[in-house]
Amino acid sequence: MKCNAIEGPRVGAWKLAAVLGLAAAVHMAGVDLALAQSGGGSGAFAPLQTAVQMIVDFITGPFGRLLAIIAVIGLGFLAFAGRLSWFTAGAVIVGIGLVFGAPTIVDEMIAAVGK
Repeated sequence: MKCNAIEGPRVGAWKLAAVLGLAAAVHMAGVDLALAQSGGGSGAFAPLQTAVQMIVDFITGPFGRLLAIIAVIGLGFLAFAGRLSWFTAGAVIVGIGLVFGAPTIVDEMIAAVGK
């Protein structure tokens, strides 16, 4: 029993060779470009690392501090209205601690495991 769905139309050997040759040429060109990039001591991911560091500095810097102040003010208004639950207060306090303590927490975890 022959299954025609799997076999499909026949591709000529020259078409297959042309496609494989083109794929090999593109692959080799990509390898040359990748090898041409030297880290220069800063690494290939230096721009990405800089961008992520800017995000961390933004969150843990003055903007994050202002957000934490607004969150504590919100807790004050909830307490004033008699609607503050201890769960909400604890969640806000723990969240603030995690946001601003994140760099230290991660550094301590890395130091505990070792490099």
